[in-house]
Amino acid sequence: MSFARYPTYKDSGVEWLGQVPEHWSLPKLKSIASFSGGGTPSRENLAYWNGDIPWVSPKDMKVERIVGAEESITNEGLKSSASNLLPLGRVLMVVRSGILKHTIPVAINEVEVVLNQDMKALNFDARKCVGRFFLRWVQGHNDQLLLAWAKQGATVESIEHTYLAETVMPLPDIAEQTQIAAFLDCETAKIDGLVAEQRRLMALLKEKRQAVISHAVTRGLNPDAPMKQSGIEWLGEVPAHWEVIRLKQLVVEGVAGPYGASLTKGMYSASGYRVYGQQQVIPDDFSIGDYFISAEKYKEMHRYKVFPDDLLVSVMGTIGQVAVVPTSIAPGIINPRLVRYRCGPLIQPRYLQRVLMSRQHQEHLALESRGTTMDGLNMQTLGRVPVPIPPDTEQLQILEYVADQARKFDDLTAEAQRAIDLLQERRTALISAAVTGQIDVRSAVASA
Repeated sequence: MSFARYPTYKDSGVEWLGQVPEHWSLPKLKSIASFSGGGTPSRENLAYWNGDIPWVSPKDMKVERIVGAEESITNEGLKSSASNLLPLGRVLMVVRSGILKHTIPVAINEVEVVLNQDMKALNFDARKCVGRFFLRWVQGHNDQLLLAWAKQGATVESIEHTYLAETVMPLPDIAEQTQIAAFLDCETAKIDGLVAEQRRLMALLKEKRQAVISHAVTRGLNPDAPMKQSGIEWLGEVPAHWEVIRLKQLVVEGVAGPYGASLTKGMYSASGYRVYGQQQVIPDDFSIGDYFISAEKYKEMHRYKVFPDDLLVSVMGTIGQVAVVPTSIAPGIINPRLVRYRCGPLIQPRYLQRVLMSRQHQEHLALESRGTTMDGLNMQTLGRVPVPIPPDTEQLQILEYVADQARKFDDLTAEAQRAIDLLQERRTALISAAVTGQIDVRSAVASA
């Protein structure tokens, strides 16, 4: 879709805005909107919480229309806080949060709400600015506004109110703002629908990838192979020539990460020997990490050293994630959230990784970890896990097949992600062009 430009333009006086249509005005935000903040009632007083009033915080700002919040307060809580009850139609914006490293979340409340102290509400003069136009303006200039509004020297990412209030915003009249906002609502809805389709495709690809790999490492590659009962209800049948062996019988060494006072955060240093944990195991990436211990501490904790081809299993919090230590590993130890195994001659480390990451085994491990205050596994539980074992040559064949299938699914997933990135770039560019008058969308609205 192509759009005409406006007949004449003028300099906005703002370097990153450039030129805007001649008939648009250039007010500062403080002249067209009033601002209000929020607060948090005392957490110690239970009478203040779980009421009927949505209490909006940055974690609720994942949508453009606020119709509720994860937490709510009572009338007593409202009276005790620094926040006021906001009528419908305010523009809500996050002004203090880590998310401001890359995004300015903005939304409009469609129910009465109160805000926490990391939020701000903008109430626009209805004769001068349409709230949804401002919302799109922020979305279209996210990167520039992050730089323009950033509070200098703040330890936490935040928006400086003075910079916000002094911002120059190009505005057409109310009728034209309404037309532009309506056009963008329609076009962004179409783009968001396409993005949602790609995300659904990625979810299906992930599910299919898991199913293909799980079938290969528990059923083999030959669909005509004779089968037998594994003796484990949740595992079902396995090829007749395979064995089913408990994990503890397949490893020559197993070590749980250090507990208690042997490794605390106070013992970490800025450099030295690495401390490996879920930070590496979950993404299966040993090139990252920022926890280290001194050479003296490393020597003291030699029992927990990590070596190439070790199998690392996460056993606390995010449980059941498995990674094989690569050949190029930097010297280091495991942290308390991991168990380290060294495989014996009956099984390839990467094959054991694939088995433990199969759907059946992940469901079993999740079930075994329940019933504690924080999901966790111990070595006794892991040691009892049944592992279907084909002959060594067949393990290698299955690993090669699985790697090939994984690459195909990863390529398809990457293609879907590229489509999402292009759609989101198109969305931002379209919004930016429309709210600064680089394109004239009025004829498109009229024809629609």
